[in-house]
This record gives sequence, C-alpha cells and structure tokens, in this order.
Amino acid sequence: MIALAPMLGHRLDDRKIVARRQASDLASHYALASEIPLPAGVDLKDFFVAPLDILPFRRAGQRRFQLLELNGTGIGGLTNMPVELVEEILDTIGEIGNACKGPAPLVVVASSGREAMGDRKPSHLLHEKLLFVDRIARALEERLGDVEILALDTLVANGGWRGPSRPTVLLGYTRELVSHTHVICGMPRLFGRRVAGIVNDRFLFNLTAAYGALDVDSFLPANRCYESGADKATAYRHVNSFAARNTFDEVGAAIHFDVCKDAEGLIETVQTRLGRGEQIVIKPSGTGHGDGIEFFFGGEDEEVIRERLGRSLAVVHERYGQGAGFPYAATEYLDAEVIRTPGHILKGCKFELRIVVYRRGSMLRAVPSIAKVAPEVWDAHNPTRGSLINNISASVRGEKTGGADHLLPLCLPETLSILDLDEDILTKLCRWGTGYVAHVLSETRRPSSTVGL
Repeated sequence: MIALAPMLGHRLDDRKIVARRQASDLASHYALASEIPLPAGVDLKDFFVAPLDILPFRRAGQRRFQLLELNGTGIGGLTNMPVELVEEILDTIGEIGNACKGPAPLVVVASSGREAMGDRKPSHLLHEKLLFVDRIARALEERLGDVEILALDTLVANGGWRGPSRPTVLLGYTRELVSHTHVICGMPRLFGRRVAGIVNDRFLFNLTAAYGALDVDSFLPANRCYESGADKATAYRHVNSFAARNTFDEVGAAIHFDVCKDAEGLIETVQTRLGRGEQIVIKPSGTGHGDGIEFFFGGEDEEVIRERLGRSLAVVHERYGQGAGFPYAATEYLDAEVIRTPGHILKGCKFELRIVVYRRGSMLRAVPSIAKVAPEVWDAHNPTRGSLINNISASVRGEKTGGADHLLPLCLPETLSILDLDEDILTKLCRWGTGYVAHVLSETRRPSSTVGL
C-alpha cells in the first residue's frame, strides 16, 4: 500500500462519528429481514454491492418513495456503516481477486474525483477505495503468491509497464482511467495490458460510451449490471418493469421519464413537458456529485432552457470528458420531504435515503445507511441549487464542512424520529431494494450461466 501513499496527501473525510452512531443490531435486523437469494442463472461474480438512493416525497398528502439512482461498486460512504457490515461487504469485494483468472491478472479500481482537467482535488473518501484494493490484493497474493499495488499516476509517470507482468491491483481516478484505456475487440487494455477486472460501474459505463460495447465475458465487470448503476434511464426502466412484482405500494409508482440523445431532443422534451404544466429535472448519464442536473419549474422560455442545458453540458464536459453526458434522462420533479423537527440544526432541508444492497454468499441483503441532507434550507419561492441537491460530495466541495455535517445515520431510532420514519417502513424499503436489484440482475444476466466463482 506504500505505492499509493502519494494519492493520500490531502484531507480525508472521517466518517467514524457516523458509523459509531449506527446501531449494529438494527443493521443486522434489516439485513436479515430483506435477505433473498440471487436469481437463477446469476453468477456470484455478477454482483457485489450497489447503494440505492431513494427520494421520499408527498403526493396528494400521502408519503411516497421513488428511486433516484442505482449506484454501484464506485460506492462512496462505505465507512458510514457499522464496522461489522463494512467487513461483510469487503469480504465480498475480496472475491474479485479469486474471480479474475490468469497467471498475472490486472484489476483496476476506479474512484470519483479529479474530474476537472488540471484540477488536482482528489476524493475525500479515497481511503475507502484503499480498503477495496487491500482485499482484492490480499486474495490475489493468497492465490498466486505475488501481488503489486500501483497508482495510475505512477504508471503514467513511468510511461507504461516495466518488467514482467505480475498480479496487479491498480487504483486511479475515473476520468483519467478512461483517457488511458483502450478497448480492442470489446476487451479493455491499459497501456497495452489486458485488464482482467474493473471495479466501478461509472468507469465501465463511460468506457462503453467512449469506445463501444465491452465483451463482458472476456473480463470481470464488477457489477455486471453496471449500465443500470451509471445511467439513470436504464435504472428507471428496471423500476417500471419491476412494478408488476413489487408488493410495496409506497414505492410502486412508475417513473415517467424521457431519454434524450442530443441537445435538440432534450430542449424539445423539456419544452413539451413544461407546456403540459409539468416540472422537470434533467439528469446526465455517467456523472456524479449532482453535476449537470438542472431543474425547470415552469415559465422558462427557450432561451433560458438552452442556457441551462449549455451550463449542464459544459460542467459535464469539463469534469468527465469522454463517455459522460448523453443520453440525458428528463424526469418529473418531485417535491422531496424536508426535515420538520423543531429546533433541529437541519430543519427545513430536503433529504433522500441511501439503502445499500450487497451480496453475502449467494444471498442479497439490504441495510439503510444514511439520510443525505441538502446543505441549504428549502424555500419554495427561492429554489436554490444548494437546497435541491442532496449530495454529500457536492455539499463539501467548498471544504468548509465535512461530509458528516450533511448526513444522518439511518440505523438509529433517533434519526427515524427526526425524519418521521419508522423501522417498518425502512424494512419494507430494504425488501424492495433486494427485490429490485434481483430483478435488475435477472434482466441483465448472461444468456447461459453456471453459478459460482
């Protein structure tokens, strides 16, 4: 791990204060209550972990929930959870080292951060990726007797690989990895060396968008359902096709969205839906931190729509480069719940819920992790971006606060009271989460499969 030390010369976001407040027994209750087996025909190596972001909102006075996005192995905030749960997830991540075959496999672990060209600001949760790197490297070393841990920065500085190939785990930032990776006949290669495994759904999606379809049987994509983890429209399609099997009415409504493949189509879609009296959110694919999301509340003319779309595209291009942006998803704006507890420091702020779905052996489990809270108080007469985006990394971008200042631990009765939730509702959300992920995996499984690593 010494090889990665130069990547850590910055302030890291310590989430111990959050993890210590989580009730381990409550986390175990949710995990066991939501446990279901992997669908038939889905391999163990097809799925590892995927956090779901879920929005609570009101419609006709009734509380409802809607999926905002399905994230993947690029998970940020792993260390928000109880230590025992982190260990379970890391044990599963470690299986990647056994699943990547060959005498000297190369496993690439990607992280968000350093999106803007020339911006050396790193991820404040990079140490969580080091936990992934450590577990994968440990498995490779136990199996093959040797392992090298390497930073992409070092590989670039060296001008490529030196000496004979060794089993390797490489850590780098997503945008930079996309620019240094080539895809030949569907197989990713980094400085000419074949990649045996990739850990980060957004990196996988952006590679596909930049270079064409990947041959997902020629290497290990963690997760195999990575398109759903990086493209909101794909995740929403799975929500809608899951509706017939869903038994939790509060999250059962179909998501009304349009897929826009170019700027003119997006402008036309926004204008049409605004003309019907709707309020709209546009969301780019292959991005994070709330980057590129824009809101339209009605009354915006074409000039304003074009200006906001231009701003969105500029941010996405600057921070993510190849593979990110289109297609955009245009969805109905939902008025998220706010914290209403009198005297609470976050009173009046909108929030969303993160439910982490992970594989334990051949079973899927789900555990509530955190409520992500917007950094600014909501004012319907003055809707600011800071009151609309419930994103931890976006909230701390100015480095005046830490991530823990913008979140609440969900495995804690006190938090449920603050958010006007209860254990029964969260248990149902967790069960919905494992059922939904199982459905996604069923719809993205390979044509024929032999279960196992």
